[in-house]
Amino acid sequence: MTFYDLGLNENILQSLQENNISEPTDIQLQAIPHILSHDTDLVAVAQTGTGKTAAFCLPILQTIDYKLPKIQALVLVPTRELGQQVAREFFLFSKHLPRVFAEAVYGGAPIDDQIQRLKRTTHVVVATPGRLLDLLDRNALNLQDLKYLVLDEADEMMNMGFKSEIDNILRSCKKGITNMLFTATMPGDVKQIIQDYLRPDFVEIHINAEEFVNQKIEHQYLIYKQGEKLDYLKAYLHERKDQRGIMFCRTKTAAKRLAKQLAGFEVVADALHGNLNQEMRDKVMRGFKKNRINLLVATDIAARGIDVKDLDYIIHYHLPEKAEYYTHRSGRTARAGKSGISVCLIKTEDLPELKAIESDLNIQFAEIGVKLLPEPKVAKPITLYMNMGFGQGFTKNSMADFLVEEAGLSLSDIQNVVVEDNRSYFDVPAKFEQQITINLKGFKLSHRNLKLTLDGERSKRNIY
Repeated sequence: MTFYDLGLNENILQSLQENNISEPTDIQLQAIPHILSHDTDLVAVAQTGTGKTAAFCLPILQTIDYKLPKIQALVLVPTRELGQQVAREFFLFSKHLPRVFAEAVYGGAPIDDQIQRLKRTTHVVVATPGRLLDLLDRNALNLQDLKYLVLDEADEMMNMGFKSEIDNILRSCKKGITNMLFTATMPGDVKQIIQDYLRPDFVEIHINAEEFVNQKIEHQYLIYKQGEKLDYLKAYLHERKDQRGIMFCRTKTAAKRLAKQLAGFEVVADALHGNLNQEMRDKVMRGFKKNRINLLVATDIAARGIDVKDLDYIIHYHLPEKAEYYTHRSGRTARAGKSGISVCLIKTEDLPELKAIESDLNIQFAEIGVKLLPEPKVAKPITLYMNMGFGQGFTKNSMADFLVEEAGLSLSDIQNVVVEDNRSYFDVPAKFEQQITINLKGFKLSHRNLKLTLDGERSKRNIY
């Protein structure tokens, strides 16, 4: 069956053709004709990467009354990145439609700018829950003409703690609109939303109901020896140095540290975590999407809503806290009908936890091995000199802590630390020189740009 058979008009079909989208996915086959011909509420349960956005975007665009300059559709999303992605799809698919406009609003951007843009004709608003409530409080938008309300990645919004915000938004919307809920999993909070706010005659669509995880993903695990986890990771990445992927950690500290430990390695990595401001987050994502970064090291929360095409693999540096998190993590690869790999780095004692994920998600893991990279020849430690010391607030202990946090070293790697008024120096294994240099490049403290050198005499000329 084609998109034409689903009832989409020529203008939308032309946009699909221009974007090389020719065959509807399973979720699109079921959702599009339903939305076009019924006004009943809809619940769609489908894996990540199955084309859920187009499943609601296309029929909404076709039914928008472009002559009515009012907000007629509201799409709620968990993150800024997903909001931008959804708004972009509305833009792409409306190219040949007469004057249909979509606007994305989200936190981390000036609200006054968004208020000004909303004063223009807007038919579709894509919003994160918190920012939408802020705009409603300021009377910056009017939902009285709303026809459609979509909860996209509803389970992710619940995981991120947006339940009360969603409740407030749903209660503020007028009765009789068509509610649509798209989700990859069905946790209790999502079921409660359905029970409380959707009409009893809602239609439920399940795509591959017996499969919680995309079947085009190959699930693997790699057992590492105690104390050698980073070595096993580097060996795995070495075999995929021309590929791209995301590595998941449980904590912000771990994500930041791992990215620093990989500095200077043949795979270019950067971290995405909650301590980054929006400008830095956008910079990392631009680098990743433009292939300047091979590996994105991220926490579960920071990676929510990210949609990057053609990822080859997902690495679980730490096992997820819940099986449903595994679904969302691994779903970043094998999108749009392609295949991908999801690999877990575990110790032998973690096998029962892995078996539990297998059971919960009806999947099977295969064990893989790697050939560890040869250790570099043991060289004499190097002494690095830095143009910062007591005058910039450093002590011997705080200097060591600084190198651990900012350069990705371990305390055991740092020896013979000496701190002077405006200079410090320390010994480290030679193999860390590039890692330290890359991580500390551009660092500034107390109006002083950090400088490193191996030349002790030269370092004395850089202390002021």
